[in-house]
Amino acid sequence: MGVVTTNSIRGGVILALSLLFPDMDVYGEKIPEGFETPCLFVKLLTAAQDKEMNRRYKRSYPFDIHFFPHGHDYNREGHEMAERLYDALRIVDINGDLYKGTGMNHEIVDDVLHFFVDFNFHVLSQKEDEPVMQTLEQKGVIK
Repeated sequence: MGVVTTNSIRGGVILALSLLFPDMDVYGEKIPEGFETPCLFVKLLTAAQDKEMNRRYKRSYPFDIHFFPHGHDYNREGHEMAERLYDALRIVDINGDLYKGTGMNHEIVDDVLHFFVDFNFHVLSQKEDEPVMQTLEQKGVIK
């Protein structure tokens, strides 16, 4: 497993969605004024890291993916996109490593789909260099 950063996970999710929906704009920063629908906006919510044992930590990356539908049947289009996202985000390939999407749920608020997915995994911190023993004298006596 390679080095995992917040931006690699975020960028990987944006790239995965861009590849899955090549005819749709996927935004990761701001949505520009006058944007065209349909489009997706990927928002990373509050990321977290919790210490577990020794050098082991658990990282959590919760996302809220907004889908802005094109037509006037916002609910139907939103729920159809949610079905596609449930399948598409089960496992995401990010820089050659596979990450499992968990805790998926969705809702439609003000004609915009909000699809929530978490990517949780463990990381190890680097081992600190310990001083190496220089010499050891040992004496043995036989009785």
